[in-house]
Amino acid sequence: MDVTPNPPRGWRRFVLPCSLLLNLFLIAVIGGRLLYGRVERLDGASMLSRLTTRAEAVLPAGEAQAFKAVIERDAPRFAKTRHQLGAARAELVRQVVADPYDKKATGQALLAWKAAWDSFAADFSDTLVDALGQVSPEGRRKLIAGRFGKPAKE
Repeated sequence: MDVTPNPPRGWRRFVLPCSLLLNLFLIAVIGGRLLYGRVERLDGASMLSRLTTRAEAVLPAGEAQAFKAVIERDAPRFAKTRHQLGAARAELVRQVVADPYDKKATGQALLAWKAAWDSFAADFSDTLVDALGQVSPEGRRKLIAGRFGKPAKE
């Protein structure tokens, strides 16, 4: 006599599929959020906004204002390369999401974005150094904390 147990019916047979679907949904949401954050970081404008927002959040008001004033003072000097960086970022994003995907065009857009980033960084570096000069040693430690690991003690 062959007696095979019947699989349990009811809520148990739905648990695994529901769990799998929920996990896939959460992976998509988290992955999308991480990618969105990465794309935003490709643009010099958003980088400057994050930088001044962070300064305002962690520095005393006077130091934050002095830091921001230096950046605003020099903004016309690096405005052209910041604009070029934004345009290169937009083209890179356009190529990445293009259908059909063009590997060669995406590679060229990535190289153009890198060149634009290098130009912007070269124009902005003196401004950043000057702005940091307006901040106390403790304030500079606060700005860098959590960004590049623990800063070395003086």
